[in-house]
Amino acid sequence: MKKAVLRTLKWLGLMLLTALVLTVAFRFLYARNWRGTAHAPQTLDVPWSCAAADGVISPEEIALHYAPQIDQAVNVLLSSGGRGDFITAVNYDGDWSCLNNWDNLRAGDLGAVVYYSVQETDTHYYVGYHFYHPRDDAEIWLDRHENDMEGIILAVPKATDAWLPPEYMYTQGHGKVYFYLSSDDTPKMLHGSTHAGQIALTEDGRPWIYITPNGTLSNCGHSVESAAGHSTYWSVGNSGVRYVPGGEAQTPRTWNGPFRQNACSYALQPLQELWQRRHGPYNGTGTFGSYGAFDGDNWGEDKANPPWAWRNKTVYGFGGSFLSDPVWTLNHAIAGADLSAAYVRNGFADWRVSVQHVHLPDGVTPADCTLHLFQDTWEISAPSWFTLTEADGLYRVTMGESGREAIFVAAHAGAQWRMEVHDHEGNRIPGAHVTFTASRVIAAP
Repeated sequence: MKKAVLRTLKWLGLMLLTALVLTVAFRFLYARNWRGTAHAPQTLDVPWSCAAADGVISPEEIALHYAPQIDQAVNVLLSSGGRGDFITAVNYDGDWSCLNNWDNLRAGDLGAVVYYSVQETDTHYYVGYHFYHPRDDAEIWLDRHENDMEGIILAVPKATDAWLPPEYMYTQGHGKVYFYLSSDDTPKMLHGSTHAGQIALTEDGRPWIYITPNGTLSNCGHSVESAAGHSTYWSVGNSGVRYVPGGEAQTPRTWNGPFRQNACSYALQPLQELWQRRHGPYNGTGTFGSYGAFDGDNWGEDKANPPWAWRNKTVYGFGGSFLSDPVWTLNHAIAGADLSAAYVRNGFADWRVSVQHVHLPDGVTPADCTLHLFQDTWEISAPSWFTLTEADGLYRVTMGESGREAIFVAAHAGAQWRMEVHDHEGNRIPGAHVTFTASRVIAAP
């Protein structure tokens, strides 16, 4: 009996050793592109003097100056040696259909592309970077789906004589939004929002982010984090590709081992390239299966979303609030942010929703009721959004902590809007009336 146990343990040990050797060999041999030559990417920049020389600072110049260094963790045990983790273009396979993007992983051009967006108020630039992956893969099939996109937004103060560092950053990961500050202060967070730490910067002042790999459970699924204090996935560690903004859409040559050893240049593409396709066609030939979902059929239908469909699922947020109204997103999440909503440029909103005033029947006061905003059948507001102030027999309405009169929303062209006044039992109050407007936005990008 004792000999049989020892013999079993011996065989188990040999099997584990063999598995370890094969895994290491797989990592070093398969996590490599044998075509082409090694990369030596150069990081591009736009000095302030060059951007301001003609008196007009373009969105492209803003996006290039703040373009992040990206440490993309790669899980070589999934998706053709980890290639499903690569950052690339939505049309990486040569067509705009997303129904075949899972299948074309080995055949397509996986050159690195990052989509950017730039919005502007009188006080800040809001600079977004959005990362597309052909597959959201996992060891457990329930966690898989075709197409994936996550991203970040930077809030950067404007100046007349220099580029300033980002003041705020928020990131997206599987339906949750994480907020970062330029300092190590711990702010008061509102409505259950999550403070995730301090913005990490490289030596040359670029935001430095970490993107988790494909996988199951926590620390995976391409969630975006600040590189400072990020937590790694169990099978990866600090292994993968370091993408830098170099103007050229390079394909990684190697992606096993420390990020710094696997540098690769990415090219910036305007998010408008995707935004202009948001209304379809939704017939299986286009990029999107509906207004707010990539067209996909592997491991479920249309399970990945573009930035105009992101919102913080843990707190109240309206459709696309991540992208369509970054000022609202920050002011609604961080006490004391108090950012100006005087947009100079916002090309990623379809609707401007403004509430003018409320008429309440005799005997009903603001303390007796709550206001509710609906898009189609979905309530997109929380009662705490609305403040009523008596004026000339009516009640003037402001929205949010900063007292705004309007929000900017991404929603399909045929969206139906309504507002209701409820009592504290949830019933509509007869005779109460809300005057509001939901008007289509036509804005320059």
